[in-house]
Amino acid sequence: MHYKPKNIAALHIVLGGLPGGMRVEVEPDVKLSAKTVSELRNATEWPENLAITTPPANLTDSCVKVSKAHAATRTSPKV
Repeated sequence: MHYKPKNIAALHIVLGGLPGGMRVEVEPDVKLSAKTVSELRNATEWPENLAITTPPANLTDSCVKVSKAHAATRTSPKV
């Protein structure tokens, strides 16, 4: 699942059921030093421009991915 948490509280909800030892992969252009889910939970602030991709519940050997959020912008109102 792909999430874009707006603050630390939302980040904690996203990470809720994931094991603390699960690996975290961070894109090279993202300034974040967390290597595990536990380290992400200990973060004191969360930039709004970051997104998290979590593995399905049955794939606990996978990892959480952190990347820059890419939002499509609308130039004209929807009719």
